[in-house]
Amino acid sequence: MRYVTGMQRLLAILPAALLVACSRGDRADADTALTKAVDAIGAVTDSAAGRLAGREYSNAELTGFLHTFNTAEVEVGQVAQTKATDPGVRALAKRIVADHRALEAEVTRTSQTLNVTPAIREDIEDISEDHQKGMQELNSKAKGHEFDEAFLEHEIKMHKKVLDEIEDSLGRNRNPELRPLLEKARDGVKAHLSTAEELEKKVG
Repeated sequence: MRYVTGMQRLLAILPAALLVACSRGDRADADTALTKAVDAIGAVTDSAAGRLAGREYSNAELTGFLHTFNTAEVEVGQVAQTKATDPGVRALAKRIVADHRALEAEVTRTSQTLNVTPAIREDIEDISEDHQKGMQELNSKAKGHEFDEAFLEHEIKMHKKVLDEIEDSLGRNRNPELRPLLEKARDGVKAHLSTAEELEKKVG
């Protein structure tokens, strides 16, 4: 990647600059060389971070992201309703299915209003891949306590990842027409995450 190459070049120059300055016996020159090199490295790093953080989802991609997550959560919630045994975990699973079905209806309505077709970008956080891996693991767990623990762990991981993505999109606020949907999704994900974390303390 281009920014890595730039950082490597700066790191290679830094020792040489300090050697020259120190060979002159000039502490001030050494300090100046170090400061300039560190500043340059920081600028390259900030620029790289800015490019990564600056990736913006289109309306189609944002609705596609939420659609993918909703579909995954309904599926995993349905499995949990049959394999979980802790009453709290079973209640959470039922709530997850209901809430994500309701949110999916909102995604559909919003997509129709904006005349967009939900789409998935390859680097959209690999939600589908994480879901499939999680389903394989959950299906391998025995019904009962072992499943309950695995389910909560999976849900905490997934909800944290999705919450970060939603809050990032809200923070940049480049899709104001989607803000109500994103805020509703954020609040629901936060509520599920909080419940899952509390249950993990009890079940674990």
